[in-house]
Amino acid sequence: MQPIGLTLKPGKVNRYARENSGEIMLVHYCLSCGRISCNRIAGDDNAYSIIDLLNESLALDSSWMREMSANQISLLTSADKQMVLRALFGNAYLDFDK
Repeated sequence: MQPIGLTLKPGKVNRYARENSGEIMLVHYCLSCGRISCNRIAGDDNAYSIIDLLNESLALDSSWMREMSANQISLLTSADKQMVLRALFGNAYLDFDK
């Protein structure tokens, strides 16, 4: 399985939150069968690797984007970076993003 990006698990609607409250999920591509799957990030996953994955997924070519669309997966974009940082580091992300 090769991680190729991040997405959000559909979350409960929280009318008091300003942003989506869904859980961050890793999008994986199976190198042997070509299946795409989404898995929750784990507490022991390296937060910096997750941020690197988000940055790498911004450069995916259009064939990957068509594949994601066909599987009804919406990858996170650069506009979602602050939300990812807050989810990984809490409010301390402000120190990281300088």
